[in-house]
Amino acid sequence: MKTGLKIVIIILCVLQFGAVTKGAPKPYAIRAGKILTMALAEDSDTNRRVINHGVILLSKGKIEALGSASDITIPDGYTVIDASDKWVMPGMVEIHSHIAAEGGLNDMVVPTNPEFRISDLIDPESWAIPLAVSSGVTTVHTIPGSGTNLAGFGVLYKLHGKTFDEMLIRTLGSMKMSQALNPERRGGDFGASRMGMSWMLRDILNKGKAYTKTWQSYNKGELKNKPKEKPAYENMRKAIEGAIPTLVHTASARDVMATARIFHDEYKLKTIVSHATFDGYKVAKEMAKRDVHVNVGPRLCDFSLSRDNKFYGLAAEYKAAGVKNLSLCTDAPVLPQEELFFQGSMAIRLGLDEKTALESVTINPARAIGIDDCVGSIEVGKDADLIVKAGSLFDVTIPVDIVFINGKIAYRKGK
Repeated sequence: MKTGLKIVIIILCVLQFGAVTKGAPKPYAIRAGKILTMALAEDSDTNRRVINHGVILLSKGKIEALGSASDITIPDGYTVIDASDKWVMPGMVEIHSHIAAEGGLNDMVVPTNPEFRISDLIDPESWAIPLAVSSGVTTVHTIPGSGTNLAGFGVLYKLHGKTFDEMLIRTLGSMKMSQALNPERRGGDFGASRMGMSWMLRDILNKGKAYTKTWQSYNKGELKNKPKEKPAYENMRKAIEGAIPTLVHTASARDVMATARIFHDEYKLKTIVSHATFDGYKVAKEMAKRDVHVNVGPRLCDFSLSRDNKFYGLAAEYKAAGVKNLSLCTDAPVLPQEELFFQGSMAIRLGLDEKTALESVTINPARAIGIDDCVGSIEVGKDADLIVKAGSLFDVTIPVDIVFINGKIAYRKGK
């Protein structure tokens, strides 16, 4: 495809995206052939509620009601969308992405940067946003790069809105750490080795923990003099106190284990082991013993001629080992953000069951990042982020028909 034609397509996509999102959300009623709610069924801890021939009411950007068509009365004034031959699913949630960040935040001067946050870089007019929405991605956690051991803090936002303030969910999405491969530094300092990186990680965590403890003591009245505020450690307080998770770029069995041991076992942080690739699945049983979240991708398989000449589906191996807190990622733009659904397709091809794959791009990442109270499943009171499609989300031959974000139509096929 010629460059000029690519530019025209991107411009038309952006114009279409903007054209369908203006104004306040009006009430909608969706008649659906099948609703995959991704909410737990009332009589089960594992089964997800499925409603055949159902209706969903959307009002003021929220899910007002849902149920069987015979149980839901559509009020006057609601715009009815006939999706009686289609499936409705929650919008997808991506927790390891680098899109819309003007090239990303990857400062390489010093190995730890607790004062940085990527929320100041997000471009709401990025061409990657409408492309992601057209595939059903509705919520993204954009994080700094992995060139340093503590690159800064990610940001959570919806892929809808004319300004970033309209899109923003949480300014500090997670504390972003890196423990393997990318942050190995060639300058000869501590970061040139795993031992040195582990020392630096513990050093910055100890400093942040001491700073947090001082403020906690002051707030309890145990200290008379108010501590001096240190901006470099203010963001870390959120992670150390458990308000936000710590997402750690890590790969291989050795480093996946080191991440769980340092961040979860030693420092008691809400830990997301992200990437978790290559032979990281070899310690999957250790991850299953811990309350850590495993976020797999963009690589989804492992193969070694020196072992047994077999391909191993990484997500399937973690699931088989008992890991329940499991999600998939694209690491966009390593893979395009709009291919998050295809990560699910490939995980299924490599042995993961479809139910877990759908959980891994909806409710599981929402829970890991701490926003499952508003997104990730179709439940009354949650944000109206929905995908309408004529079949499985992971069927690559079927395009998405409609995407709702906050009760507005953010994408509609052919319009």
